[in-house]
Amino acid sequence: MKFLTKGLEPEERINLLLQLTKIDSENIKSALADHLTKGLAESDAAMLNNVSQQNFSRVLKRLNGVAGVVEKIKELDWNII
Repeated sequence: MKFLTKGLEPEERINLLLQLTKIDSENIKSALADHLTKGLAESDAAMLNNVSQQNFSRVLKRLNGVAGVVEKIKELDWNII
């Protein structure tokens, strides 16, 4: 399931999700921001930031997984209240 949507994510959300990972490459972070906040296609964001398509896809999948865990935690929190 996709929790992150191309072009619709605030940059602050992406930065917070990145803090929950070991992703530290500035090029990859910029490519993610270009794709998720500015709406560039995956291939364009990767190429613009000198990131291989394979690495970008892998990192995007990982960040989406982290976003999914955050959503599950939020759901649990709402059920407790």
